[in-house]
Formats: sequence, structure tokens, C-alpha cells
Amino acid sequence: MKFINYIKQLIEYNTNPSSKRFIGVVAGLSLCVYMFINPSESANNSVLILSLGALGITAYEKLIKK
Repeated sequence: MKFINYIKQLIEYNTNPSSKRFIGVVAGLSLCVYMFINPSESANNSVLILSLGALGITAYEKLIKK
């Protein structure tokens, strides 16, 4: 039950669901599973690009709001 509450808090921000966070979490988890099933250079690059992209978009949005 604690894990479900943690995932719910991760996806929501101020009790509002965030589609960007949901898609990021689902895509990240699916890429990590794929990377363990079929390890390759492209899988590693995909995880890296997804992580950098998610961090970059969030940082950009925070700068624009200020």
C-alpha cells in the first residue's frame, strides 16, 4: 500500500495529476525493463535521453514561471 501511495504522490503535484510525470515514469520504467531484457547501446542511449529530456523540460518550465 505504501508503494501505491508513493507512485500516486510522484505523479500528482498539489493533488493535480501530471500527464508529463505519468508518461515519464511509465516510459522510464518500460525502457529500464527493456534494457534488462535486451541490453544494447540503443537502450542505454534511450534511457539517457529520456532522463536528460525530462530534467531539462522541468528545469526550463521552472525558469519560465519566474
